[in-house]
Amino acid sequence: MHYFRGLRLINVKAIGCMVWAFGFLVGTQSSGRAQQAQRAPQPAQRNQVEEIYIVRSVRESRVEPTEFCIQARTGFKSTIEDQYTFRSIAVRTDDGRITNENVKTIGSGHGCFGPIAETTPAPASQSGTSSSPESPLKNSANVNFYLELTLGKTTLKGIGECRQTKSDFPERGLTVYRCFLDLSDPLGRYIGGQLTTNTMNSVKLLGVDSEPTGYAQPSIATIRLWKKRTGR
Repeated sequence: MHYFRGLRLINVKAIGCMVWAFGFLVGTQSSGRAQQAQRAPQPAQRNQVEEIYIVRSVRESRVEPTEFCIQARTGFKSTIEDQYTFRSIAVRTDDGRITNENVKTIGSGHGCFGPIAETTPAPASQSGTSSSPESPLKNSANVNFYLELTLGKTTLKGIGECRQTKSDFPERGLTVYRCFLDLSDPLGRYIGGQLTTNTMNSVKLLGVDSEPTGYAQPSIATIRLWKKRTGR
């Protein structure tokens, strides 16, 4: 009799251990799935009205303007023609720092530059009136900028300008610019957009490696594209 009671007690304990182990396993798997769900990239919203890209540009060539940079296309007289590739970047999620600015080639760009004709007032005469009309001043540090770019399957056109902010900074041989482009979509997928850059040119204009070394030349660009909201 005591023998059978002992067997029942052992069986109850064994079943209890199995139930606990099963519950622990299910809980662990559920927790793992929850963590994976948190880490998984979120799908794009069906009615998403804005797309944002952060890319790094690499200048592959610089030549005198060809037929591509005719004024009828760009809206200004060009003096420089550039070709670029665009590279994806890796960003640290806890603070937003870029850990790799040259992950993969994801697009290309073809650009034109020309000096901005700025206007400065002529010196006033002794009577206090202007002695001549305002005269244009070509500032080579600030330039008109035209760009046709492709990112993945998206093709865009942009018109804007680049302005020099610092020279020989943070080291000799480096020049810092900021650029802006008003973007349009020839295919009509987007109603508009804008591109802004944090740009640095070095003594070595072409390629990934700057001179002096250690800088991501020439640009880190942010691109925002806008779609028309469905139903409006």
